Amino acid sequence: SLYLQYYAESHAVIYIVDSSDRDRIPDSKETFDKVISSEHLIGVPLLVLANKQDVPDCMGVREVKPIFNQNAHLIGRRDCMVMPVSALNGDGVDEGIHWLVDCVKRNSDIRPPRNQDDNSLS
Repeated sequence: SLYLQYYAESHAVIYIVDSSDRDRIPDSKETFDKVISSEHLIGVPLLVLANKQDVPDCMGVREVKPIFNQNAHLIGRRDCMVMPVSALNGDGVDEGIHWLVDCVKRNSDIRPPRNQDDNSLS
């Protein structure tokens, strides 16, 4: 996968779920499980955004969270949060980013910032 080359230097993961499209949730969950099972992302904070909360009859966090928490053993010992957002109107986005930044700061000893002289992606 194209994303694998970026995992080794990732300090956080934001996974966005289209909570208005119930039919695609199983596919999204399958992709999510692949992402969080990468050995390169062990301990990296994880923010799951249940997007499109502005759409009537969308899945709320109470419905999304248990689906994406089914394989909690893959999440392991890391900060993890599921938050409701609407990218359309911005609701919840700032709160999610602030939470994630706090986690990255707290975990900087686990995954220190990349040396600015090192511009390689390998």
